[in-house]
Order: sequence, then C-alpha cells, then structure tokens
Amino acid sequence: MNWQKTVTDADEIKVFMALDGPEYTWSTMRAIARQTGLSEDRVAQILAKYNLTLTRLSDTPSLSGSALVGLIEKVGA
Repeated sequence: MNWQKTVTDADEIKVFMALDGPEYTWSTMRAIARQTGLSEDRVAQILAKYNLTLTRLSDTPSLSGSALVGLIEKVGA
C-alpha cells in the first residue's frame, strides 16, 4: 500500500514525508517530531493509527533504546 494514496491529513503527511526521506530507513519518534514540528505524542498517535498497514516498529530498538519505526514499503512487513 502506498502512503501517498492513503494519507490525506496534513499532520500525517508530515510524518510520512519524514519517514520517506532518503537519509534513513528507520527513525525514532523523537527524530520525526523534531523534523515535523509535531509533538512526540501526536507522532505516536499517527504511527499507531497506521501500524502494520503502512508502518511498523522494528524488533530492535535504536542504540539509545528508543523504538524505531519505518515504512512497510521500505522495511518490509
């Protein structure tokens, strides 16, 4: 499923644009919040809405212990 055909809310688009950037395959919620200007709570809410349909959490946390999230179209199901 392509996020660009599914996501229409402005805040959600910001989150997905951050996840779809060329720099990283995985990202933390904190990094997405910094990049989008949204609160970590709002980012978490958006990611929870699309978990396992457009996004998924990594089985392994970041080096800092934070949860990592990626687009299923980039990281697989």
